[in-house]
Amino acid sequence: MTDQSPASLSHIEVLDILQSMKNDELNIEAKEMIREGGKVGRQDAHKKAIVALHNAFEKNFVEAVTLALGLNAGQAKKIKYKKDRIRILKVRGIDYMAIDGAETAQVLSQVAQAILREDAVVTSDLHNIFPFWKAGWPMVQFDNAYAILEDDIDIHYKLVIEKLIENSR
Repeated sequence: MTDQSPASLSHIEVLDILQSMKNDELNIEAKEMIREGGKVGRQDAHKKAIVALHNAFEKNFVEAVTLALGLNAGQAKKIKYKKDRIRILKVRGIDYMAIDGAETAQVLSQVAQAILREDAVVTSDLHNIFPFWKAGWPMVQFDNAYAILEDDIDIHYKLVIEKLIENSR
């Protein structure tokens, strides 16, 4: 984004920035981690890549929504949480849960949180999200989980941007 505040941008400038955000690549840092992981650290690299993908998605998502809806700092902080995300977007006429991939964003958030806070143990919320994950057991096959999440979150991000552009017109 630019160094200007969203309030100082014209409507056309906001739309231009949102259009350019459709080309954002959320997986750049994640791909680098995977490349550096090599064969020996393949699963660990994919585990770190999932967290990096989540961070990139959240950063870009918050930036896009804040810009498109002209959110203040307090609202921008709240948009990170699912219930507030749904509520804030609904007030602006956007049904977040109807956007394809909204559940994927929630799963990605839960997986990243479990990796960081639960020592990569499958929580009850993540039980059977992937056929190879069972509650209480360590997460496995991070490479497969990453591949699925990466594709789905990219689609979701682009659809969110499209919805924000539609809503801004």
